[in-house]
Amino acid sequence: MESEPLPPSRQRGRGRPVGSDSEATRVRILGAAREVIAERGYHATTFQQIALRAGVSRPTLHYYFATREQVYEILLRDAYARVAECAVAAQRESGLRDQLRVFVEQMQQLSLPDAVAMRFLVTARLEHHRGRPRTDAADAVVASVHGFYHSIVMQAIAHGELAADCDPRAVADMLAAVFWGMGFYAGFIDVTVATEIARQLLRVLENGLLDQRVGARVEA
Repeated sequence: MESEPLPPSRQRGRGRPVGSDSEATRVRILGAAREVIAERGYHATTFQQIALRAGVSRPTLHYYFATREQVYEILLRDAYARVAECAVAAQRESGLRDQLRVFVEQMQQLSLPDAVAMRFLVTARLEHHRGRPRTDAADAVVASVHGFYHSIVMQAIAHGELAADCDPRAVADMLAAVFWGMGFYAGFIDVTVATEIARQLLRVLENGLLDQRVGARVEA
């Protein structure tokens, strides 16, 4: 009796790496990428460095993400979502003083348990300023910060909290500059000291910018 021929073997298609937990591995890779980009900047970061930091092979990294640009885009969108949440929480308040206080507090909650998040945010801002790479997600991160400040400044002028003849763009730019400076300090120097700096900043604003009689002119 002749044995029947064995069916032709099927080559295994591209699938999940053996022994990997798909979501856990993906999260680990993104966390590693965020750390490396925060340390080196986007253009100095390679797939090999990300793979080494994540403890995975290059083929595994390529299974989850096709390009470095894809990884960066995902991280930027996550950063935008975090900043947007802070802005939404602040805009629930009714006055400029409380809006600034809540925004600072929310950003502190973001950076205290995860200083890398703030380092990445500041690094992404620098990369955006250099114009490489210029992506919609990077534009959204920057616009969310500046848009938030411009919005609350315009509301403050309308409600009489700020003088009607003040320059809203200049005030919003000043607040944004302070925000990025504090972000740099929290991310790269000392997040615990940055918390006290934030408290002092709010006191300065309350006793200066927000304590001027409406219509009074301040000599330069």
